[in-house]
Amino acid sequence: NTQSSSAVTCLSSGRDASGTGPLLVGGNAHGDLFLTDVRCASGLVTTAQCHSHKVVNAFLTTHSPHTLMSGSTAGDIKWWDIRKGISQPFRVVHSAKGSVTALVGHPNQPLVASGSVNQAIEIFNSTSGEQLNLLKYQSSFLGHRIPPVSCLEFHPFHTLLAVGSTDSTISLYK
Repeated sequence: NTQSSSAVTCLSSGRDASGTGPLLVGGNAHGDLFLTDVRCASGLVTTAQCHSHKVVNAFLTTHSPHTLMSGSTAGDIKWWDIRKGISQPFRVVHSAKGSVTALVGHPNQPLVASGSVNQAIEIFNSTSGEQLNLLKYQSSFLGHRIPPVSCLEFHPFHTLLAVGSTDSTISLYK
């Protein structure tokens, strides 16, 4: 039980900082995050209102197992140290394009990507929060068109990003 009446909008699993405990992380439409240790009978470890808008995704980073990342439709991407709880993020980045519809972390590289309805994809360093790249709609005759982004996924071993769009296309970026 997430102890909320709001719809769950994302779920992901990972390990705790020691690498042993299975954790379930999630977010909801009211901006709440919840963290659950599936070994506990009570289940829910902590829950808090962390965003002012719907949570798009929340996940534990693999390169830093005690770090939880989350993003909301308002465009805020936050880093949390789960050893200290989820009441105060230690880093916040605001997506330059806002209206975030998708957020994904690379499973083996310190990369995170966000996509928006504003026809843009931003790539960040998930360790420092630095923006590494911005792929956006080009209106020129020969420019590449990026439709509004609906989902993102990284290849597990390469720096290859798959982008699903609202116009039923899938694009790959290296």
